Amino acid sequence: MATLTSAKGSNQSAILTPQVWGTVRKVLRYAFSYAFGIAVTLIFVYPIIWLFSTSTKPNWEIYRAPLQLLPSDAQWDVYREIFDSTPMLDYMANSIMYSLGGSAITMFFSILTAYGLSRYLFRGKRALMLGLLGVQLLPNLVRIIPLFVMMNSLELINTRHGIILLYGAGGIAFGTWFLKGYFDSIPVALDEAAQIDGASRFRIIWQILLPSIIPGLAALLILQFIAHWNDYTVASVLLRNPDLYPLTVGTFNLIGPDESDFRLLAAATLVNVVPVILVFSILQRYLVSGLAAGAVKQ
Repeated sequence: MATLTSAKGSNQSAILTPQVWGTVRKVLRYAFSYAFGIAVTLIFVYPIIWLFSTSTKPNWEIYRAPLQLLPSDAQWDVYREIFDSTPMLDYMANSIMYSLGGSAITMFFSILTAYGLSRYLFRGKRALMLGLLGVQLLPNLVRIIPLFVMMNSLELINTRHGIILLYGAGGIAFGTWFLKGYFDSIPVALDEAAQIDGASRFRIIWQILLPSIIPGLAALLILQFIAHWNDYTVASVLLRNPDLYPLTVGTFNLIGPDESDFRLLAAATLVNVVPVILVFSILQRYLVSGLAAGAVKQ
C-alpha cells in the first residue's frame, strides 16, 4: 500500500513539472487575451448590430417591451424606401466630395509645413508651433460664429468649394503637428545626400521622404476623412441648400416631430457608418504594409 501511494505521488510530481506549468500559464494568458479582445469588440460592434436589427424590424416592434435584438419578421423594404424617398445618394456624393477634397488639401499643405518646421531653423519657430497647437484646442462650436462671418464676407456660404476649402484649412494645424514627428525621425543626412545628387526640395519630399512615412500619411488620411465625414455643426450652419447637404445633415432631417418611422433613421445612420468602416479597412492594409516596410533597415 505504501509503495502504491509513493508511486502515485511520484507520478503527480512528474506531471506537474515547471515546463508543464509554463505551458498552462501561456495557454491561459492567450485565452484571456482573446476573450478580452472579443468582449471589447462586441462592445463596439453591438451598436451597429442593433441599428441593423432595428432597421429590419416592423415599426411596432421597435417600441415593444421587452426589447428584442432579433426581429420576429425581418423586413428589407426600408433600404429601398430610404433611397427612393430621400436623396440619400446625393447626400453620400456630397460627403465623399467634402471629405476627400478637404483631406487632400490638408495633407498637401501639412506635408510642406511639417517638412519646413522639421528641417529649417528660423526666428519665431517655437511661437509658430505653439500657435498651431493653440488652434487645435479651440472646438468648432467656439469658432463657428467667426467662421460664418469670414465665409460670408468671402461669399463662400452655401457652396461646395467653400466647405471643401474650410475643411482643408481647418485640418492643417493638426496635420502639421502630426507629420512633423515623422519627418523628425528621418535623418537630415538623407536630404543632404539627395541634394548632392542634384535632387530639388520637392523631389526630396515627394520621392524620398514620403515613402518613408507612409504609416503617418495613412493614419492622417484616416483621421481627417472620418472627421470631415462625421462633421455636422459646420455643414448645418454654412449650408442652406438641401442639394448640398452631406449625409450627417441629411440624416438629421429624417427626424420628424413625431418620429413616426424610426426604421428610416436607423437605416440612414447605418448608411453613414458603413463607408467609414470600409475606408478604414482599406487603408489599414496600407498602414500595416507601411509599418512592415519601414521596420527593415536598409
